[in-house]
Amino acid sequence: MDMEYLDRAVNETLRKYPPLAGLSRICTKEYKVPGSHIVLEKGVRVMIPVSGIHHDPDYYPNPEIFDPDRFTEENKKTRPAFSFLPFGEGPRVCIGARFGMMQTKVGLSALLLNYEFSVNSRTEEPLQYDIHSFIISTKGGMWLDFKKCSGDTIKLLRKE
Repeated sequence: MDMEYLDRAVNETLRKYPPLAGLSRICTKEYKVPGSHIVLEKGVRVMIPVSGIHHDPDYYPNPEIFDPDRFTEENKKTRPAFSFLPFGEGPRVCIGARFGMMQTKVGLSALLLNYEFSVNSRTEEPLQYDIHSFIISTKGGMWLDFKKCSGDTIKLLRKE
């Protein structure tokens, strides 16, 4: 839990590549959209564009740049509530979000401690989304190369 930079890096990854591009919700009461003449009636299905919100330059300047510092405590306070929705929010938030985050951090820590990773030439860059996939994924997949770290590298990492 004290690995703050890892937390920021995972959150920035979830911002750039949220598991779902959108969230579906049903209005529970009539709602007038501020600054418009639109009224959403009770029972209407609404799609929340998570990927659009996460890439909105008003909330995340230079949204295509990977910058874990967007998730420092100071920077999080500059954004409105609900501008980061990788697992939804409110009463319908993903029940496994905390466990998933913990599992991801433990797995990444173990892998990064023992292996070096690089992007394989089979990975097409820039990444393009597969529009036929329910969960956001890339066309052609993401291919990585890895090699075991030397003992000296592992000792160095453990001292820090």
